[in-house]
Amino acid sequence: MTRRWKVRSELILALLFGAIPLIFIAGIVAFQLARNVPEAQRARANTMLSFATIRTVSALDEAMQDAERGQRGYLITGREDYLEPYQHAKERLPQLMLDLQSATARYADQQQRLLKLQADLTTKMNELAATIAAMRQHGYDAARAIVDTDLGRQSMEAISADLAAIGEAANTRLTDRLTASADAEGRVTKTFIFGSVVSAAGLLIGALLLAHALRRATISEETLQATLDSVREGVAALDHRGRLRAWNSEFAAILGVSGDDLHVGAPPVLAGVRDSEVGAHLRELGTMPRHTGRSTLGEFAGREGSRVEIFHNPAGDGGSVVTLLDVTERRKTEEMLGQAQKLEAVGRMTGGVAHDFNNLLTVIIGGLDLLRRSIGRDPEAWQRIDMMHSAAERAARLIRQLLAFARRQPLQPEIVNLGPVIQEALPLIRRAVGESVTVECVVAGGLWNTAVDSAEFQAAVLNLAINGRDAMPEGGKLTIELGNAALDDAYAARHAEVEPGQYVMFAITDTGSGMDGETLAHAVDPFFTTKSPGEGTGLGLPQVYGFAKQSGGHFKIYSEAGEGTTVKLYLPRSLAQETVQARPVAEAAVTGCETVLLVDDDDIVRTTVALMLEDLGYRVVEAPGGAEALALLRRGEKVDLLFTDVVMPGPVSGRRLAEEAGKIDPALRVLFTSGYTENAIIHHGRLDPGLELLSKPYTRDQLAAKLRRVLDSEPKQPPAATATS
Repeated sequence: MTRRWKVRSELILALLFGAIPLIFIAGIVAFQLARNVPEAQRARANTMLSFATIRTVSALDEAMQDAERGQRGYLITGREDYLEPYQHAKERLPQLMLDLQSATARYADQQQRLLKLQADLTTKMNELAATIAAMRQHGYDAARAIVDTDLGRQSMEAISADLAAIGEAANTRLTDRLTASADAEGRVTKTFIFGSVVSAAGLLIGALLLAHALRRATISEETLQATLDSVREGVAALDHRGRLRAWNSEFAAILGVSGDDLHVGAPPVLAGVRDSEVGAHLRELGTMPRHTGRSTLGEFAGREGSRVEIFHNPAGDGGSVVTLLDVTERRKTEEMLGQAQKLEAVGRMTGGVAHDFNNLLTVIIGGLDLLRRSIGRDPEAWQRIDMMHSAAERAARLIRQLLAFARRQPLQPEIVNLGPVIQEALPLIRRAVGESVTVECVVAGGLWNTAVDSAEFQAAVLNLAINGRDAMPEGGKLTIELGNAALDDAYAARHAEVEPGQYVMFAITDTGSGMDGETLAHAVDPFFTTKSPGEGTGLGLPQVYGFAKQSGGHFKIYSEAGEGTTVKLYLPRSLAQETVQARPVAEAAVTGCETVLLVDDDDIVRTTVALMLEDLGYRVVEAPGGAEALALLRRGEKVDLLFTDVVMPGPVSGRRLAEEAGKIDPALRVLFTSGYTENAIIHHGRLDPGLELLSKPYTRDQLAAKLRRVLDSEPKQPPAATATS
């Protein structure tokens, strides 16, 4: 016999035994109900308060353990995601303290304990916050110094003692109330026996059976509700007609209604529930056939763009249990992971082809430069050479854009104020967008400094300006803004990749056609473009996105169809003073007569570059690898500049060669070149300090200008290698 049938049979039997003497004892029952029911209700209310106190004490203890566990995980790993238990506990503590204060409001001794508990909790949370702040600002040793004060352990022991005292007092009161309740029950039984002399047997049995069945039903109901409320998912039990039997508060919250909008016997979707895929699916569950007996799992769109997972599990009596789980954050995390994996795949692909491809482009561009100087003044030949030169530069630009998106371009950041940098770029921007577009630039006063590669920043701004121009074919207005900004914890919580703090904000706004939601979602995908074939590569915005990320900043687009677009770059503020950099050589070509040791393992590249150097007037000594170049230097070969590729086969890479050459001749200038330099002289996306790099491919004029800059500068000894290629 099932539990439900057992309870039902006990109720029927109790009614039979109580019907015979009912009239005789009606007066006595009325008296007992008037006296004992209010007392029982008060006792029950007090008992529930004791249970609430015990549960809240347990929840507080769990929250503090979570907070300490989150802090410990963060101190050990340095990873912000380990702070999630700490943040969750920090949010729960105020409400738990309010719950505990409400449950113990009638007892002055408990209120005194609460005051001490509040003080101890404050001490402990302050100690945890201090260690986390020290870890973020000064590192593990600073946080360890706070932990070693033993304040955290002492406050945790005090909290445990406070909670134990509160819980023990609640348990004591609960025991007293249960004892008093048992005594009251005994008095009721004796009264019924005394007042029911004629029908004592029937009345006693009926009363006991009825009390037992009601108590069992009440306990079952309370246990079910407590179980439902203890889970984090939204849970509801439905009968065979799809109507509510029981539910928890999370179920109502996910549906977007208050608990008052739901009641037993109601359909799971009422008039107050917002229209959504979740609501439609629950309506379907209320009308679908029940004979399938199969569990189902699905995911649907919830309120305000959330994603809700619904699990429907049929029960044996024709009803079912429905579980709702908000998976919005999980889906966002999965999307971010997918973006990171896509970025890594593009980076690996780009790195795999960049080195060899840029070597080939170096030969092509260098060869074209040499050919142009040897053919005289033949206009037709010059036109064809210019055409090939333009195609080679477009190919080089594609590789640079891919490296920028994958955050693998070699940046040379300097401490700058972006106000003068943007003013320097304005004439080029105005020429690029044309006369039909009005360009307005607003620079806020007191603009902070930032560490950024000025040339790459200007290239990113030009890319964004050209995008804005293309969105305004009939003309319009382009507004450029620079200002200071602070991204707080709330913003960082909505954007997992953002660190809260102070930033220099660059924004560019156009009055063009804007983007719809689907286009905006793919705006920074590589090769995604809304332009006609042949009019765009789809790498402009991805390049800007990669530059912002590689610079430690944040990239954000705001756009609506027909309302224009705003792109914002947030670059971290630097407290250092502005770095004054020498302006690049403006001459088209600067010759020289010094001796250059040229090292490159690619024979064609080495031959081409040697011809370019000789054409510029330099004496050239060639070496096919690092070992051969070292042998030349050790034999006493006198050179003024070492011009070496970074990535070369064999035990002596370009970085190792520069270090050993510096030991032989400390005054030797060194210029690196490479088509791809990851982990060799580029670390965390930035060129190692004190090094000079000329990225492949390069023109004859770029080579000439860079050589003169290095040869005319003070000699610098490269720092010790942190990685080899």
